[in-house]
Parts: sequence; C-alpha cells; structure tokens
Amino acid sequence: MTEFAQDTLKPNINNAAAPRLLHWLPAVFLLGVVGVGAVLAFTSKGARTFPAGQDVVTGKWMGAYEKTLDAGVPWLDPSVNLWGGANYRLFREARDGAVIGTDGWLYTTEEFQTASGDAAEVQNKLKYVKQVQNDLAKSGAKLVIALIPAKVRVYPDHLGVLRVPAQNAGLYQRFRQRLEAESIPAPDLDAAFRSARSTAQLFQKTDTHWTPQGAAVAAQVIARQVKALSLDLPTATFTTSSAQPVDRKGDLLRYVPIPDGVGPAPDRIGKSFTTRTDAGAGGLLGDESIPVTLVGTSYSARTANNVWNFDGQLEEALGSELINAAQEGKGPIVPMREYLKSQNRIENPPKIVIWEIPERFLRIDYPEGTGK
Repeated sequence: MTEFAQDTLKPNINNAAAPRLLHWLPAVFLLGVVGVGAVLAFTSKGARTFPAGQDVVTGKWMGAYEKTLDAGVPWLDPSVNLWGGANYRLFREARDGAVIGTDGWLYTTEEFQTASGDAAEVQNKLKYVKQVQNDLAKSGAKLVIALIPAKVRVYPDHLGVLRVPAQNAGLYQRFRQRLEAESIPAPDLDAAFRSARSTAQLFQKTDTHWTPQGAAVAAQVIARQVKALSLDLPTATFTTSSAQPVDRKGDLLRYVPIPDGVGPAPDRIGKSFTTRTDAGAGGLLGDESIPVTLVGTSYSARTANNVWNFDGQLEEALGSELINAAQEGKGPIVPMREYLKSQNRIENPPKIVIWEIPERFLRIDYPEGTGK
C-alpha cells in the first residue's frame, strides 16, 4: 500500500535524523559561493564586456549584459553541478519539481502537493468529463476514460522517508467510481498495474511517464472495455516490436543538476514500434472511416519523445486503427477541448473516444477549459 501521511511533503533538510552540522552546510556553501563568485565574476571577461546598441530604460541592456556575464563565467556550470551533487548526496534533495526516492527513483512533486481547493477542482474535472460525454453522445459516440494511476501509487516502495498526503490516498478510486456512477466507463488501471508490476517495470525511474510495458498493460485493459461496448469497429491487424534498450534520461533528471554518474542512472528503455500488417491500411481507395479516436497527454501523443507507443499498442489490442488527437505538454483538458471543435472530428465522426487522463492532473486548475 502507498505510504500516506497527514502532512504534505516537507524538505528533507528539516529531517531530525540528519546531523545538525549538515543543516548549516547550505548556508556556508552559499556564502562561500557568493563571496568567491562575486570576485571571480566581476574579474571575468564577461563582466568587462558591455552590450552596445541596447536600451537601458526598457531593461534590454541589463538583460543582454546578464547573458554576456553568464556566458563569460566558465565556472558557472561546474559550480551549479557541484552544489547539485552536494545537495543530492547530503540531503537527498532535488530542485522544486521533483523529489528523490530510493534506488534511483524520482517522483514529480505534483503527486505530493495538496491545496484547499483540491476537492472543488476534482469536482470540476468530473463535471467537464460528463459534459464531454454528453457532447459526444449527440453524434452517437461513446466515451471511455483511461485514468492512469500516479507513479507513486504504483511504486510506493521506493519512497524512503517520503510520505504522500493522506487526502490523496483514495483519490484514484473515488474519481473512477464517480465516473462509473455517471455511466462513464473507466476501467481500473490501478488494479491492473498493481497486478502486473511484479513481472514488468511499468513506470520509468527517472521520468514522469510509463514504460512501453506500462503502456501495453493499459492498452490491453482499455481494449477489453471498448470491445465490451460491441461497437462493430472495422478490423485491422497490427504487430508490435521493441528496439534494443538504450539509456534514456527521464524528464525528472532536469531537476537534479549533477554530473553524470553521481545521481540516478538513466532508464534503459527499448522503444516500442507498432506496424499494420494486413492489406487494409486506409481502405481500398484510402477512404476507410476510422471511428476510434484517442485524446490525451504526452502519455499518448505521437511525438519523437514518445518511446512507449501507447497508441500503437492500443491499436493492436483493439484490432482496429485509431486517430491520435493527443498533445504533448498541454495536460488532458486542452487537447479534448480542441478536438471537440476540430475539423478532424467532423471529417472522421467517432464511434468511440478514448480519453487518457493521468491521476496527477486531477487537482490541477485549468482556467480556460475545465467546464467551470
């Protein structure tokens, strides 16, 4: 079970188990860097290089000077790496955006944060999902939610001294059950992941995203849910394969600015590929309708960074081609809002829309698109 605590996450420097001397090291290090850095910075070539032709009043001159100063200080990056390494080694801390677990595991701070308005925000999400279902139903389309459990929920055993706020303990199941109560299918990916984690690594250690194996588990569960709706989808045959595993630095490593070999090791990931193997591939004249649409986040988006291939594995599990309308870096709400208004929806009327929503986005406010 996930380790849930009554309080939100606190910096490790306040951990009473740490030696008292270590509590003073950040201040000592900072004073030392400021003192030595001031001398070196203002005696460097960058400090003596002044930009020409820039407006002082509007601040353009200062901005250009700061860039020149940064570029002219050769020890800037080594000093950042030095402090990052010391902070990681001594206090097990990263920059704001990630928290450090054990065994090389990193987690996003989004999975640890809480706010007084969380309950209201989750309710807004539920209302918007219902609104989307009603909108799709007007044209005869059905909605299935692929609710992805938080990484910390699936892998709590690498938290170490970290604790997740108690109010998040039942968030996944509460939201899923409320969807089901509104007749919105949302299969239990949390249970599926907990069952499968003993045979495969489902999330990347140093990344917020799942692995190709995690995406495969989700694809199988979602496909079973879609098939249970008996929608008579056009059939297709697909085959998925994986490339030789290579080192992949996860997105959470950007919050741990340390030299290679000091911090968590990159993940070993073999990129997943899916190809259509039957004679269809768009129909005899290229006008075959594709009634399945996938909408979601970077977990689903078809981009150069997408090594987990959720959409391809979902096509194979469904035995039917799909249109991918997921987008990277916009969360789950904006891509859906844009899809509902898109020419794509008009030209390819869906029978089923699969909406991928990560649990960690449920409490995040989207001012322009939550159905408020």
